[in-house]
Parts: sequence; structure tokens; C-alpha cells
Amino acid sequence: MPDYYSYGELTHPQKLQIAIRNVLSIDLSLRPLNSNNKPGGLLEFPENDDREVIIVGDLHANKQNLKAILMDNQNLYKLKQNEAIMILLGDSVHDERVGHLQEMETSIEIMDIIIHLINDYPENVFYLLGNHDTFSALLGKSGIKQGLAYYNAMLEARGKDYVNLMQTFYNSLPVFVSHKYFLAVHAGPVRGGVYRDEIIDVRSATSGQILRQLTWNRLNETRSSPSKKEYGPEDLDKQRGCLGFPVEHPIIVGHNPMWKWGTSDSVWVDILDSKNHVILYSNLVDKSTYLTFKNSPKYKIRHANLKQKKHKYLLGDM
Repeated sequence: MPDYYSYGELTHPQKLQIAIRNVLSIDLSLRPLNSNNKPGGLLEFPENDDREVIIVGDLHANKQNLKAILMDNQNLYKLKQNEAIMILLGDSVHDERVGHLQEMETSIEIMDIIIHLINDYPENVFYLLGNHDTFSALLGKSGIKQGLAYYNAMLEARGKDYVNLMQTFYNSLPVFVSHKYFLAVHAGPVRGGVYRDEIIDVRSATSGQILRQLTWNRLNETRSSPSKKEYGPEDLDKQRGCLGFPVEHPIIVGHNPMWKWGTSDSVWVDILDSKNHVILYSNLVDKSTYLTFKNSPKYKIRHANLKQKKHKYLLGDM
């Protein structure tokens, strides 16, 4: 868009078009091209990238938590100054609270904020594809077809062209992060692990099962042989090995909260015999949990202050 336009004067489709361009224009040194000469599924940060890393788990339409994380620990200022990057692990849409499964207005609103972030800080804010980032009628919870409900709500609010643009946005997203301090993906590793080139080519015609596993797999809770939809500690180790990392390298995922195994928080560390493994959720209404890495593979579990005085959101009053 011409420089003389202010962001607030742009239409929603124009903002989303810019976000798609930004996602597809990530530097090739960070996002290698796939075999079809298009941006691949891997984000690969170089050894000399010493920026702090802020990792946000599944938000599920909780925009208050996202705003709190941005305001916490000067995170938004760090993004602005190129002192930090933020990685969102996907599934920012679809409120999962009982009684709210069909509410989709907050899903549209939180995507507006994320699109704004990507447009203001395209070299600092990265969104990974999650299994809920879809309009598919197959995506549901407790009998509610959330993917279809999301489609219908956005169609009514923004129109067909905007829905198509949002699908293009989701299709453009990276899937996996490789960093000198950690690995990150929405759901978990593929059974047996996958190699770098396979992640880069994750959207090829023959890689559908790999993409599905990276966005749908869950940690095996029975401690028996995992099914094709699960992963275990050995798969975490194999994934590290496929990418040339030691067993101590942390793997961070979202997707699969483990409430029945305890914790009043929304982060599970080394659960069920897994080692150097974190499951992170960021959508609790009374606790906004996220991780940071700074000059070390030892991460910090942080909780944004949800009771701070209301601040004008620095990206606009959304």
C-alpha cells in the first residue's frame, strides 16, 4: 500500500493481504523454499540470532491474554526494537470454554490483532499453523463443528472474499521452528521424526500425513506403543536426531493440555516420561502463561499480569 495511508484507513481485506505478503516474504535465510520454489514449512533461525524469544501457546480466542503478554516484561517494546521475536504456536481461534464453543466473534477479533502484529513486525512475529486454523467442517469439539461455525461467522461479518483471503493466510503459514535453543511445532513430532527437507516440503502432494501429524499428534498417555496419532519420548529423541540436535534440546508444543495429570497452571514440563519437552497453553482466563528464551536453552516460564491497569493497545484500540 502507498506510504501515505495510515493503517487505520485500510480495509480488513487490505490488512490481511499485507499479512499474507509478509508471511510469504520472510527472508529466505529463515524460511527456505520448498521443491516447488515456494516458502516452505520450516522457520530456521541462524546461530548468530541472539534476540530473546517469546513463545505463546494456544490462545483459543483469548485476546486479553495476548494483550497482557505483549505488555508484560516490555515484550512489545522489545519487538519494536528488534530485541525479541514472538512465536505463536497456532490455535489462536475457537474459544474452548464450556458454553462458548459456538462463539466466533472473539476468534475474528484475535486474528485482527495477530494480523496487525504481523504487519507491524513482520521480522519479529511468526505464527505457526495449528489444527484449529481452518474452516473445515471436520474440526469440532463436543459435537460443535467449530471450523464450520468459524466459516459462517466470518462469512457474515466480512464476506466471501475475506474468507478466501483468510484461507490463503492459513495456507501460507510455516509449521515448524528450528532454533539453536529449542524446536517448536503446534502439536508434536511425527512418529519416528522427520528430516529438514521433509518439513520444508510439508505441503507437497505426498506430505499430507506429515502435515497432519505435526498439527494433530498428541503425547501418548497410556505409555504403551503409541498409535499413528500419538508420539512418545522416543519420537521426541528421533525428531531431535533427524535435525541434528542433542537429546537435551527442548521441544515446545501446544495443542494437548494435560489437565487430568495435574497442575493448576497451563504448562506441562517433561510429563509422562518425556524429557526436555514442554506442552504450553496460554488461554486460561485467570492466568496468562508463556515462555521466554534469552541467550540460553534454559527457558523461563512467565505469567503476564492480567490485573495491570488497562493500557491503550499500542497497535491500535482493538
